[in-house]
Amino acid sequence: MKSDTRADIDLLDRSGILPPGFSDEVASFGRKPGLFTFSLRWKVSISFSLLLFIVVGLLFLAFMRYEWIYLLREGEKRAQSLARNLAVSARDPLLAQDDLRLGPVTESIRQDSDVQYAYIMDHQSRVVYHSDPEKTGELLEKGVPLAGKGVIQVSIPVVVEDVLVGRAVVGLSEEHIREAMAATAFGLILPLGVGTGLGMLGIFLLTGIHVKRVELLEKAVQALGSGDLKVRVDDRGMDEVGRLSRGFNEMVSQLHRARKEIEKNFKETISALAEAVEAKDAYTRGHCDRVARISVAIAKRAGLDTACCLELELAAILHDVGKIGVGEGVVGKLGPLSKDETRDMKHHPEIGARILSPLSSLQKVGLYVRHHHEQYDGTGYPDGLKGDEISLPARIIQLADAFDAMTTDRPYREALTRKEAFQRIREGRGKQFDPRIVDFFFALDEDGYIDAIYGQAVENGPEEVEPSSA
Repeated sequence: MKSDTRADIDLLDRSGILPPGFSDEVASFGRKPGLFTFSLRWKVSISFSLLLFIVVGLLFLAFMRYEWIYLLREGEKRAQSLARNLAVSARDPLLAQDDLRLGPVTESIRQDSDVQYAYIMDHQSRVVYHSDPEKTGELLEKGVPLAGKGVIQVSIPVVVEDVLVGRAVVGLSEEHIREAMAATAFGLILPLGVGTGLGMLGIFLLTGIHVKRVELLEKAVQALGSGDLKVRVDDRGMDEVGRLSRGFNEMVSQLHRARKEIEKNFKETISALAEAVEAKDAYTRGHCDRVARISVAIAKRAGLDTACCLELELAAILHDVGKIGVGEGVVGKLGPLSKDETRDMKHHPEIGARILSPLSSLQKVGLYVRHHHEQYDGTGYPDGLKGDEISLPARIIQLADAFDAMTTDRPYREALTRKEAFQRIREGRGKQFDPRIVDFFFALDEDGYIDAIYGQAVENGPEEVEPSSA
């Protein structure tokens, strides 16, 4: 009975058996997540995917930085090599002060596409020859000027017999390096992108495997919050989820045992209350127990679920609790009742329902108690309901109550024989009794369960009746 289980959880929470606030925590698992609430799997997958993306990005930037430094150094080496060749070629023309011979030497180097400029200056810092004709003849008073932005410049001295006769200067453009860097970057983007995408997919799939146990545990907690005390989770493993799962299973077991104890105490209390009612009339001793056993057997035949059978059993035990509010002179009278006494006796279903009404977990039970004297054709009391207006459990209790009353000695009459009682039930089919309930009742009798209830041993008792479709 899921609603009752929630009440049990609340009771155990308040009693201190469970951790404080446990009831609210369990109930919170049944709430629907918000529109933008992500599951644990998505949160973990997104977190690791972002980490993967950052790591790949940093590796990409580090590689590009390394590539830039490597190409820059290679460019410097090339500039030094060109400048050194130019210095060697310019040594003799400088000594001979033959400017015309310097032109072809310089232009041969300038033919390379990455060479932005090349020039030769003498020991007086005069540009003897420059690849840019407008700069030939300039006097560089401060020596070799600094290279401009985006240029790799190398200056090599021209020395003859340890005497500085000039300098050879070569400037390489960094544009070729940038083009090479761009080609490398574009070449890496596609494989890195595909690799990152596959990595994110792998993270999502692997996360699903590991988070699956957490999701199963969440569903188990939701089932527990809905009242399922039979739920268990796989508690294998020594990790945090395994320990949490074992703790959950132990908690559910404790809760199940506590609920069984509550049910036992509750039934004992109910039985004591029923016995107090029967004590007012010695002729009805055991009546409530027999009515309950017959009712439960019929209910299982009718296909009612376990929760409904439990409610019906309680209602059958308590169906006459309202007689507490009827005078003892009426309940225990050793003869037929007068009209006034009959009227007073007919109030006991209403009184019983009022007695049970303050108990929230017995609301349905109280309704069954109120209607257990309603009749299928609408001639019963107290509300004059008919047919399906009467709840199925109340219709079952009504037949079980009537049969036991017929076959029990009363102060004003002797018990009917089993055959006579069966005949009256057949005559009341469709009138006093629901035809389907009558059919289920006689099916039980054919299987020997009625005899078992009344003390004649058969192989199986009524509690073992398997439910069938109503």
